Amino acid sequence: MSRRPLILVLILVLAFGLSATAGAATTIHYWHYLSGDYAEIHEAMVEEFNALHPDIQVELLYTGNQFVTRDKLIAAVAAGQPPHVCLVDQFWPPLMVATGALVPLKNFVDTDSYFADFNQISLDTVTVEGEIWTMPFSLSNQILFYNKDKFREVGLDPEKPPATWEELLEYAKLLTRDLDGDGRIDEWGVNFTTRANMGAVYTFITFLWQAGGRIYNEDFSAAAFNDEAAVETVQFWRDLAHRHKVLNLSPPQEGFETGRIAMQIASTSSIEATKRKVNFDLGIAPLPSYRQKVTGVGGSSLAIFKTTPQEEAAAWTFVQWMSSPENNLKWSTLTGYTPLRKSVLASPEYQSYLAENPAVQVVIEQFQYARARPNEVSYADVSRILGVAVEEAVFGNLDPKPILDNAVAEANTYIEMSK
Repeated sequence: MSRRPLILVLILVLAFGLSATAGAATTIHYWHYLSGDYAEIHEAMVEEFNALHPDIQVELLYTGNQFVTRDKLIAAVAAGQPPHVCLVDQFWPPLMVATGALVPLKNFVDTDSYFADFNQISLDTVTVEGEIWTMPFSLSNQILFYNKDKFREVGLDPEKPPATWEELLEYAKLLTRDLDGDGRIDEWGVNFTTRANMGAVYTFITFLWQAGGRIYNEDFSAAAFNDEAAVETVQFWRDLAHRHKVLNLSPPQEGFETGRIAMQIASTSSIEATKRKVNFDLGIAPLPSYRQKVTGVGGSSLAIFKTTPQEEAAAWTFVQWMSSPENNLKWSTLTGYTPLRKSVLASPEYQSYLAENPAVQVVIEQFQYARARPNEVSYADVSRILGVAVEEAVFGNLDPKPILDNAVAEANTYIEMSK
Protein backbone atom coordinates (compact mmCIF):
# COMPACT_ATOMS: atom_id res chain seq x y z
CA MET A 1 0.00 0.00 0.00
CA SER A 2 1.35 3.41 -0.90
CA ARG A 3 1.88 6.07 1.75
CA ARG A 4 -0.97 8.28 0.40
CA PRO A 5 -3.82 5.71 0.85
CA LEU A 6 -2.41 4.76 4.24
CA ILE A 7 -2.42 8.36 5.39
CA LEU A 8 -5.96 8.76 4.05
CA VAL A 9 -7.14 5.72 5.99
CA LEU A 10 -5.53 7.04 9.18
CA ILE A 11 -7.19 10.41 8.70
CA LEU A 12 -10.60 8.79 8.20
CA VAL A 13 -10.16 6.58 11.29
CA LEU A 14 -9.09 9.55 13.39
CA ALA A 15 -11.97 11.68 12.13
CA PHE A 16 -14.47 8.92 12.85
CA GLY A 17 -13.08 8.48 16.32
CA LEU A 18 -13.25 12.18 17.06
CA SER A 19 -16.79 12.35 15.71
CA ALA A 20 -17.88 9.42 17.88
CA THR A 21 -16.23 10.95 20.91
CA ALA A 22 -17.84 14.33 20.26
CA GLY A 23 -21.26 12.74 19.94
CA ALA A 24 -21.03 10.63 23.10
CA ALA A 25 -23.19 11.77 26.00
CA THR A 26 -21.64 12.61 29.34
CA THR A 27 -23.03 10.24 31.96
CA ILE A 28 -23.87 11.66 35.39
CA HIS A 29 -24.42 9.32 38.34
CA TYR A 30 -27.01 10.81 40.69
CA TRP A 31 -27.81 9.37 44.13
CA HIS A 32 -31.00 10.15 46.03
CA TYR A 33 -33.09 8.93 48.98
CA LEU A 34 -36.64 9.89 47.96
CA SER A 35 -39.40 7.30 48.07
CA GLY A 36 -43.12 6.96 47.39
CA ASP A 37 -44.93 9.78 45.61
CA TYR A 38 -41.91 12.08 45.85
CA ALA A 39 -39.72 9.52 44.08
CA GLU A 40 -42.18 9.23 41.19
CA ILE A 41 -42.33 13.00 40.69
CA HIS A 42 -38.56 13.24 41.03
CA GLU A 43 -37.92 10.43 38.56
CA ALA A 44 -40.21 12.06 36.00
CA MET A 45 -38.20 15.29 36.29
CA VAL A 46 -34.92 13.45 35.70
CA GLU A 47 -36.42 11.66 32.68
CA GLU A 48 -37.51 15.01 31.29
CA PHE A 49 -33.99 16.39 31.73
CA ASN A 50 -32.50 13.44 29.88
CA ALA A 51 -34.96 13.89 27.00
CA LEU A 52 -34.09 17.58 26.73
CA HIS A 53 -30.31 17.05 27.06
CA PRO A 54 -29.16 14.23 24.77
CA ASP A 55 -25.53 15.23 25.41
CA ILE A 56 -25.94 14.58 29.18
CA GLN A 57 -27.57 11.47 30.56
CA VAL A 58 -28.34 11.21 34.27
CA GLU A 59 -28.37 7.73 35.79
CA LEU A 60 -30.63 7.86 38.84
CA LEU A 61 -29.86 5.57 41.78
CA TYR A 62 -31.96 5.19 44.92
CA THR A 63 -29.48 4.55 47.73
CA GLY A 64 -31.81 3.91 50.66
CA ASN A 65 -33.19 6.28 53.29
CA GLN A 66 -31.31 9.35 54.47
CA PHE A 67 -29.32 7.51 57.12
CA VAL A 68 -28.24 4.76 54.71
CA THR A 69 -27.48 7.23 51.93
CA ARG A 70 -25.30 9.36 54.18
CA ASP A 71 -23.24 6.33 55.23
CA LYS A 72 -22.84 5.20 51.62
CA LEU A 73 -21.88 8.70 50.53
CA ILE A 74 -19.24 9.08 53.26
CA ALA A 75 -17.79 5.67 52.30
CA ALA A 76 -17.77 6.58 48.60
CA VAL A 77 -16.04 9.89 49.28
CA ALA A 78 -13.44 8.17 51.47
CA ALA A 79 -12.78 5.70 48.67
CA GLY A 80 -12.40 8.51 46.13
CA GLN A 81 -15.44 7.32 44.15
CA PRO A 82 -18.31 9.71 44.91
CA PRO A 83 -21.29 10.12 42.59
CA HIS A 84 -21.25 13.17 40.36
CA VAL A 85 -24.33 14.55 42.15
CA CYS A 86 -26.08 13.54 45.36
CA LEU A 87 -29.24 14.76 47.03
CA VAL A 88 -28.12 15.69 50.54
CA ASP A 89 -30.05 16.42 53.70
CA GLN A 90 -29.91 19.88 55.18
CA PHE A 91 -27.13 19.27 57.66
CA TRP A 92 -24.78 17.22 55.44
CA PRO A 93 -22.98 20.04 53.57
CA PRO A 94 -20.60 20.84 56.46
CA LEU A 95 -19.56 17.18 56.58
CA MET A 96 -18.99 17.09 52.83
CA VAL A 97 -17.14 20.41 52.82
CA ALA A 98 -14.80 19.07 55.50
CA THR A 99 -13.85 16.13 53.25
CA GLY A 100 -12.70 18.45 50.45
CA ALA A 101 -14.78 16.46 47.95
CA LEU A 102 -17.40 19.11 47.12
CA VAL A 103 -17.24 21.61 44.29
CA PRO A 104 -18.23 25.10 45.53
CA LEU A 105 -20.91 26.69 43.40
CA LYS A 106 -18.77 29.80 42.91
CA ASN A 107 -16.85 27.66 40.40
CA PHE A 108 -19.86 27.90 38.09
CA VAL A 109 -21.57 31.25 38.77
CA ASP A 110 -21.32 34.51 40.58
CA THR A 111 -23.23 33.35 43.65
CA ASP A 112 -24.25 36.84 44.80
CA SER A 113 -26.19 37.58 41.62
CA TYR A 114 -27.31 34.02 40.79
CA PHE A 115 -28.86 33.35 44.19
CA ALA A 116 -30.54 36.74 44.57
CA ASP A 117 -33.86 35.10 43.63
CA PHE A 118 -33.61 32.48 46.41
CA ASN A 119 -35.15 33.17 49.81
CA GLN A 120 -32.69 33.64 52.65
CA ILE A 121 -33.70 30.62 54.72
CA SER A 122 -32.96 28.31 51.77
CA LEU A 123 -29.51 29.88 51.46
CA ASP A 124 -28.92 29.48 55.20
CA THR A 125 -29.27 25.73 54.76
CA VAL A 126 -26.53 25.50 52.09
CA THR A 127 -24.03 28.07 53.34
CA VAL A 128 -20.96 26.90 55.22
CA GLU A 129 -18.54 29.48 56.60
CA GLY A 130 -20.01 32.18 54.39
CA GLU A 131 -19.85 30.23 51.12
CA ILE A 132 -22.66 28.51 49.17
CA TRP A 133 -21.73 24.88 48.53
CA THR A 134 -24.87 23.08 47.37
CA MET A 135 -27.96 23.95 45.36
CA PRO A 136 -31.22 24.28 47.33
CA PHE A 137 -33.77 21.84 45.95
CA SER A 138 -36.57 21.39 48.47
CA LEU A 139 -37.56 23.33 51.55
CA SER A 140 -40.07 22.51 54.26
CA ASN A 141 -41.00 23.49 57.78
CA GLN A 142 -43.08 21.90 60.52
CA ILE A 143 -46.81 22.37 60.92
CA LEU A 144 -49.77 20.89 62.76
CA PHE A 145 -52.23 18.67 60.93
CA TYR A 146 -55.52 18.16 62.75
CA ASN A 147 -58.77 16.32 62.22
CA LYS A 148 -61.58 18.86 62.20
CA ASP A 149 -64.19 16.12 62.47
CA LYS A 150 -62.66 14.89 65.75
CA PHE A 151 -62.60 18.47 67.02
CA ARG A 152 -66.33 18.74 66.40
CA GLU A 153 -66.99 15.41 68.15
CA VAL A 154 -65.45 16.64 71.42
CA GLY A 155 -66.85 20.18 71.24
CA LEU A 156 -63.73 21.99 70.01
CA ASP A 157 -63.98 24.75 67.42
CA PRO A 158 -62.50 23.23 64.23
CA GLU A 159 -61.39 26.67 63.09
CA LYS A 160 -59.39 27.32 66.26
CA PRO A 161 -56.44 24.90 66.46
CA PRO A 162 -54.16 25.00 69.52
CA ALA A 163 -51.80 27.96 69.48
CA THR A 164 -49.68 27.19 72.57
CA TRP A 165 -48.17 24.18 74.35
CA GLU A 166 -50.81 24.63 77.04
CA GLU A 167 -53.62 24.48 74.48
CA LEU A 168 -51.99 21.53 72.72
CA LEU A 169 -52.14 19.57 75.97
CA GLU A 170 -55.67 20.78 76.77
CA TYR A 171 -56.97 19.76 73.34
CA ALA A 172 -55.07 16.46 73.39
CA LYS A 173 -56.71 15.48 76.67
CA LEU A 174 -60.17 15.99 75.18
CA LEU A 175 -59.23 14.13 72.00
CA THR A 176 -57.73 11.09 73.76
CA ARG A 177 -60.62 8.66 74.19
CA ASP A 178 -61.66 5.15 75.16
CA LEU A 179 -64.55 4.76 72.77
CA ASP A 180 -65.75 1.28 73.68
CA GLY A 181 -65.37 1.51 77.47
CA ASP A 182 -62.91 -1.39 77.77
CA GLY A 183 -60.40 0.68 79.71
CA ARG A 184 -57.99 1.03 76.80
CA ILE A 185 -57.36 4.13 74.70
CA ASP A 186 -58.68 3.89 71.14
CA GLU A 187 -57.83 7.39 69.91
CA TRP A 188 -54.92 9.61 70.92
CA GLY A 189 -54.82 13.37 71.03
CA VAL A 190 -51.42 14.10 69.51
CA ASN A 191 -48.53 12.45 67.74
CA PHE A 192 -45.03 13.28 66.52
CA THR A 193 -41.87 11.29 65.92
CA THR A 194 -40.27 10.20 69.20
CA ARG A 195 -37.82 7.54 67.95
CA ALA A 196 -34.23 8.70 67.51
CA ASN A 197 -33.65 6.54 64.45
CA MET A 198 -36.76 8.00 62.81
CA GLY A 199 -35.59 11.61 63.14
CA ALA A 200 -37.18 12.65 66.43
CA VAL A 201 -34.42 15.17 67.04
CA TYR A 202 -35.74 17.33 64.19
CA THR A 203 -39.01 17.87 66.05
CA PHE A 204 -37.34 18.06 69.44
CA ILE A 205 -35.01 20.87 68.39
CA THR A 206 -38.01 22.96 67.33
CA PHE A 207 -39.62 22.43 70.74
CA LEU A 208 -36.27 23.28 72.35
CA TRP A 209 -36.00 26.54 70.41
CA GLN A 210 -39.59 27.41 71.30
CA ALA A 211 -38.68 27.01 74.98
CA GLY A 212 -35.69 29.35 74.52
CA GLY A 213 -33.06 26.61 74.54
CA ARG A 214 -29.99 26.09 72.39
CA ILE A 215 -28.11 23.19 70.83
CA TYR A 216 -24.69 24.86 71.08
CA ASN A 217 -23.33 27.75 73.08
CA GLU A 218 -22.90 31.09 71.31
CA ASP A 219 -19.54 30.36 69.66
CA PHE A 220 -20.39 26.69 68.89
CA SER A 221 -17.47 25.51 71.02
CA ALA A 222 -19.64 23.31 73.27
CA ALA A 223 -23.07 21.71 73.46
CA ALA A 224 -25.70 23.54 75.52
CA PHE A 225 -28.76 21.27 75.45
CA ASN A 226 -28.74 20.46 79.17
CA ASP A 227 -29.97 23.80 80.50
CA GLU A 228 -33.32 24.51 82.15
CA ALA A 229 -35.09 25.01 78.81
CA ALA A 230 -33.87 21.65 77.50
CA VAL A 231 -34.90 19.81 80.65
CA GLU A 232 -38.30 21.50 80.51
CA THR A 233 -38.76 20.46 76.88
CA VAL A 234 -37.94 16.81 77.50
CA GLN A 235 -40.20 16.86 80.55
CA PHE A 236 -43.08 18.19 78.43
CA TRP A 237 -42.70 15.26 76.02
CA ARG A 238 -42.38 12.85 78.96
CA ASP A 239 -45.55 14.22 80.55
CA LEU A 240 -47.51 13.98 77.30
CA ALA A 241 -46.66 10.28 77.11
CA HIS A 242 -46.74 9.11 80.72
CA ARG A 243 -48.55 11.58 82.96
CA HIS A 244 -51.32 12.65 80.61
CA LYS A 245 -51.19 9.62 78.29
CA VAL A 246 -52.15 11.64 75.21
CA LEU A 247 -49.03 10.71 73.20
CA ASN A 248 -48.66 7.08 72.13
CA LEU A 249 -44.99 6.04 72.01
CA SER A 250 -45.93 3.11 69.76
CA PRO A 251 -48.56 4.76 67.58
CA PRO A 252 -50.62 2.81 65.06
CA GLN A 253 -49.30 2.93 61.52
CA GLU A 254 -50.73 5.98 59.71
CA GLY A 255 -52.72 6.66 62.86
CA PHE A 256 -53.52 10.22 61.84
CA GLU A 257 -54.59 9.27 58.32
CA THR A 258 -56.91 6.52 59.65
CA GLY A 259 -58.52 8.74 62.31
CA ARG A 260 -56.94 7.18 65.40
CA ILE A 261 -54.80 10.23 66.13
CA ALA A 262 -56.41 13.67 66.14
CA MET A 263 -53.37 15.98 65.82
CA GLN A 264 -50.08 15.30 64.07
CA ILE A 265 -46.93 17.41 63.96
CA ALA A 266 -45.40 16.85 60.54
CA SER A 267 -43.47 18.39 57.68
CA THR A 268 -45.11 20.72 55.19
CA SER A 269 -43.68 18.43 52.52
CA SER A 270 -46.33 15.84 53.39
CA ILE A 271 -49.32 18.11 52.76
CA GLU A 272 -50.23 16.79 49.32
CA ALA A 273 -49.67 13.15 50.26
CA THR A 274 -51.76 13.53 53.43
CA LYS A 275 -54.61 15.21 51.55
CA ARG A 276 -54.76 12.23 49.21
CA LYS A 277 -54.92 9.71 52.06
CA VAL A 278 -57.51 11.17 54.45
CA ASN A 279 -61.30 11.05 54.12
CA PHE A 280 -62.05 13.61 56.84
CA ASP A 281 -62.03 17.39 57.09
CA LEU A 282 -58.29 18.15 57.27
CA GLY A 283 -57.00 21.15 59.19
CA ILE A 284 -53.53 22.68 58.73
CA ALA A 285 -52.21 25.09 61.35
CA PRO A 286 -48.99 26.72 62.53
CA LEU A 287 -47.07 24.89 65.22
CA PRO A 288 -48.26 25.60 68.75
CA SER A 289 -45.59 27.76 70.39
CA TYR A 290 -44.22 28.45 73.85
CA ARG A 291 -41.84 31.28 74.78
CA GLN A 292 -40.87 31.84 71.14
CA LYS A 293 -42.55 31.22 67.80
CA VAL A 294 -40.28 28.88 65.87
CA THR A 295 -40.69 26.26 63.19
CA GLY A 296 -37.85 23.99 62.17
CA VAL A 297 -36.61 23.86 58.59
CA GLY A 298 -36.08 20.68 56.62
CA GLY A 299 -35.34 19.86 53.04
CA SER A 300 -32.61 18.82 50.67
CA SER A 301 -30.03 20.27 48.34
CA LEU A 302 -28.00 19.03 45.37
CA ALA A 303 -24.27 18.56 45.89
CA ILE A 304 -21.72 18.34 43.07
CA PHE A 305 -18.61 16.26 43.75
CA LYS A 306 -15.12 16.67 42.28
CA THR A 307 -14.60 14.53 39.20
CA THR A 308 -13.44 15.91 35.84
CA PRO A 309 -14.05 19.41 34.46
CA GLN A 310 -16.35 18.01 31.76
CA GLU A 311 -18.39 15.94 34.23
CA GLU A 312 -18.58 18.78 36.74
CA ALA A 313 -19.89 21.11 34.02
CA ALA A 314 -22.51 18.52 33.04
CA ALA A 315 -23.46 18.08 36.70
CA TRP A 316 -23.93 21.83 37.03
CA THR A 317 -26.22 21.86 33.97
CA PHE A 318 -28.34 19.17 35.62
CA VAL A 319 -28.40 20.79 39.07
CA GLN A 320 -29.23 24.19 37.61
CA TRP A 321 -32.11 22.71 35.57
CA MET A 322 -33.57 20.80 38.52
CA SER A 323 -33.74 23.99 40.59
CA SER A 324 -34.96 26.29 37.84
CA PRO A 325 -38.03 28.48 38.50
CA GLU A 326 -40.16 26.22 36.31
CA ASN A 327 -39.14 23.06 38.13
CA ASN A 328 -39.26 24.63 41.57
CA LEU A 329 -42.86 25.66 40.81
CA LYS A 330 -43.70 22.15 39.67
CA TRP A 331 -42.04 20.50 42.68
CA SER A 332 -43.68 22.88 45.15
CA THR A 333 -47.23 22.47 43.85
CA LEU A 334 -47.02 18.69 43.43
CA THR A 335 -45.51 17.99 46.85
CA GLY A 336 -46.31 20.82 49.25
CA TYR A 337 -42.67 21.86 49.65
CA THR A 338 -42.20 25.60 50.02
CA PRO A 339 -40.97 27.55 46.96
CA LEU A 340 -37.27 28.31 47.13
CA ARG A 341 -37.42 31.28 44.83
CA LYS A 342 -39.04 34.64 45.41
CA SER A 343 -40.16 34.71 41.77
CA VAL A 344 -41.93 31.36 42.16
CA LEU A 345 -43.72 32.45 45.33
CA ALA A 346 -44.94 35.62 43.60
CA SER A 347 -45.83 33.92 40.31
CA PRO A 348 -49.46 33.86 39.13
CA GLU A 349 -49.27 30.07 38.93
CA TYR A 350 -48.28 29.66 42.58
CA GLN A 351 -50.73 32.30 43.75
CA SER A 352 -53.44 30.37 41.91
CA TYR A 353 -52.29 27.21 43.73
CA LEU A 354 -52.60 29.05 47.06
CA ALA A 355 -56.09 30.24 46.13
CA GLU A 356 -57.09 26.63 45.45
CA ASN A 357 -55.34 25.40 48.60
CA PRO A 358 -55.87 28.13 51.22
CA ALA A 359 -54.51 25.96 54.03
CA VAL A 360 -51.08 26.08 52.38
CA GLN A 361 -51.08 29.82 53.04
CA VAL A 362 -50.45 28.84 56.67
CA VAL A 363 -47.12 27.39 55.59
CA ILE A 364 -46.08 30.58 53.81
CA GLU A 365 -47.11 32.84 56.69
CA GLN A 366 -45.32 30.66 59.24
CA PHE A 367 -42.06 30.78 57.32
CA GLN A 368 -41.14 34.08 58.94
CA TYR A 369 -40.49 32.03 62.10
CA ALA A 370 -38.43 29.33 60.34
CA ARG A 371 -34.98 28.52 61.70
CA ALA A 372 -32.33 26.39 60.01
CA ARG A 373 -30.24 23.91 61.96
CA PRO A 374 -26.59 24.90 62.57
CA ASN A 375 -24.23 24.26 59.66
CA GLU A 376 -21.51 22.80 61.89
CA VAL A 377 -19.34 19.78 61.03
CA SER A 378 -20.16 18.32 64.44
CA TYR A 379 -23.92 18.74 64.07
CA ALA A 380 -24.60 15.26 62.68
CA ASP A 381 -22.99 13.62 65.73
CA VAL A 382 -24.34 16.15 68.21
CA SER A 383 -27.90 15.76 66.96
CA ARG A 384 -27.61 11.95 66.99
CA ILE A 385 -26.48 12.02 70.61
CA LEU A 386 -29.25 14.44 71.55
CA GLY A 387 -31.91 12.33 69.81
CA VAL A 388 -30.83 9.18 71.64
CA ALA A 389 -30.82 11.02 74.99
CA VAL A 390 -34.34 12.36 74.45
CA GLU A 391 -35.59 8.91 73.50
CA GLU A 392 -33.99 7.38 76.60
CA ALA A 393 -35.64 9.89 78.93
CA VAL A 394 -39.06 9.80 77.27
CA PHE A 395 -39.37 6.05 76.70
CA GLY A 396 -37.84 5.20 80.06
CA ASN A 397 -39.88 7.88 81.87
CA LEU A 398 -36.65 9.06 83.47
CA ASP A 399 -35.38 12.33 84.94
CA PRO A 400 -33.96 14.11 81.86
CA LYS A 401 -31.30 16.19 83.61
CA PRO A 402 -28.61 13.53 84.22
CA ILE A 403 -29.26 11.99 80.81
CA LEU A 404 -28.82 15.35 79.09
CA ASP A 405 -25.71 16.10 81.15
CA ASN A 406 -24.10 12.85 79.99
CA ALA A 407 -25.16 13.53 76.41
CA VAL A 408 -23.60 17.00 76.47
CA ALA A 409 -20.33 15.56 77.75
CA GLU A 410 -20.33 13.02 74.91
CA ALA A 411 -21.29 15.65 72.33
CA ASN A 412 -18.43 17.89 73.44
CA THR A 413 -15.88 15.22 72.51
CA TYR A 414 -17.18 15.27 68.95
CA ILE A 415 -17.23 19.06 68.87
CA GLU A 416 -13.58 19.09 69.99
CA MET A 417 -12.59 16.54 67.34
CA SER A 418 -14.28 18.57 64.59
CA LYS A 419 -12.18 21.66 65.23
